[in-house]
Amino acid sequence: MAADTPSRAAGPSLATMLETIAVAPGLTKPQRQDMASAVRTAARMLGRPPEQIPADPRLLARRLAEVSPIARGISKGRWANVRSLIVKALALTRPMLPGRHRDPISPAWKALSYKLNRGPAIRLSRLLRWLSGRGITPEAVTTNDLEMFATELRESTLAKRPEETWREVGRAWNKAKQTIAGWPAITLTIPKRRQSYSFPWSAFPASLKADVDQYLNRLGGRDLLEDLPFRPVRAQTLAYRERQLRTFASALVHRGHAAASLKSVADLTEFNTFKEGLRFFLERNGNQPSIFIHNLASTIKSIARHHVKVDQAALDKMTAVIKRLEVPIKGLTRRNRDRLRPLDDPTNVHALIVLPQRLMREAASAKQRARGAALLAQMAVAIEILLMAPIRVRNLLALKFDHNLVTAGSTLHLVFEEHEVKNRHIIDIPLPCESASLIKEYRHRYLPRLSAPGQCELFPGRHGGAKWHGTFRQQLGRIILRYTGLKMNPHLFRHARVKIHLDRHPGEYGIVSTALGHTSIDTTRNFYAGFETAAAMRHFDNVILALRRRLGKNCP
Repeated sequence: MAADTPSRAAGPSLATMLETIAVAPGLTKPQRQDMASAVRTAARMLGRPPEQIPADPRLLARRLAEVSPIARGISKGRWANVRSLIVKALALTRPMLPGRHRDPISPAWKALSYKLNRGPAIRLSRLLRWLSGRGITPEAVTTNDLEMFATELRESTLAKRPEETWREVGRAWNKAKQTIAGWPAITLTIPKRRQSYSFPWSAFPASLKADVDQYLNRLGGRDLLEDLPFRPVRAQTLAYRERQLRTFASALVHRGHAAASLKSVADLTEFNTFKEGLRFFLERNGNQPSIFIHNLASTIKSIARHHVKVDQAALDKMTAVIKRLEVPIKGLTRRNRDRLRPLDDPTNVHALIVLPQRLMREAASAKQRARGAALLAQMAVAIEILLMAPIRVRNLLALKFDHNLVTAGSTLHLVFEEHEVKNRHIIDIPLPCESASLIKEYRHRYLPRLSAPGQCELFPGRHGGAKWHGTFRQQLGRIILRYTGLKMNPHLFRHARVKIHLDRHPGEYGIVSTALGHTSIDTTRNFYAGFETAAAMRHFDNVILALRRRLGKNCP
């Protein structure tokens, strides 16, 4: 095949679906037109011709989940209709689980489901309709029936997150089994979000945990009367060190060491044990080093030196291993560069920088329910702060009124003391009036819908305190993708802000370094050199382009 020939999808494609729609019996002309239009719309949104897009439900679901219809000018209702019609088109050639079951819930299941609260009733509705449509009663249902539904949910739908949907169904089912008399006595196994290889401390001798605690207590300077030759580390660093040690001990167990043999930190730092634990992580990473593995090895060596106090010969051998595990760090990761590349397009930059105002208008519209509107306003404020004051997400979520948000005259400041900041540099950033007005509107109009009386967090969680980082990250990413088509996370805003600045002002590393709180301008220059090159090349190319235009006008 020639290099410039577009490859076709392996197996049936959307083009095959179009052919099937054209000849399928039992369809009216309007039905054929609607289905074909939906398939072509999906292909257009995915940016490929129909013959290059596989008609596999799971592959198609993953691709469609990354589409931002609002950013492409398609309403939420129209996009839901497109997805529904594609499911019907797929069902012409294979069994498909419909997005919404039309089968009524049987009287036997209805008698039980009436006792459910609203949330569990909604989560179980699809399953109960599926069982009812097959004539499966509460007395006759088996584990195999439920597993068949789970398989169809995973493989025969366009569900965006089928595993998460099944987890919600499983939790609701198990809760109903415990609380509702007559519910089938079947317990569903709920799959974990990810399989962890780390064991709890209870799996190891108590003496190991006691030794780890002794090390962490000294590292954190918890004994105020002890004169330490180093500055105590913060709570976040202590928690990270604890996870590293537990993870390393777990790796040794996976490599064949008996958990009972790991009685102290010294048992983790013996040289052969040190190599054995690292080998576990290297094999998981395709025998390639990584920043995580290098940092873990460096931590174990530091503990061996300062806590266990091993001899210099052993430390030298550890040092040699760590050098072989080094991963040169210069600039952004490839994944971050890929995610920032769409910001080369001024249209995408514009969509991002006006998003806070757009979300606030959307929140104020009559289309939004009270809590949904408040969450949109909350994301608007978060994006505005990340654009105007590129602070780290930990500091963003910790923002509290009258503590970190301080009014001086008519200006609102973001303030963090040195002990609250990663690099221990005081942050005191005056926000533009536009940003302050946005925060003020959110605080008085929307925040009361999200927080309890007396709460002072700018981004409150459902159960008090600040919003959990994972929840915030997911909500922010979904909102940005939905309205702009861009894949962003909170930390990527720091890089995006630098890119937007350097694209328009090449060479201004001093300003960037100060804004990001870097201790050295060399750190900034090394990290963002790729941005400098791209911006410089655009200016460089403009000389040739201008000459072409000038010479073209002078040609006869």
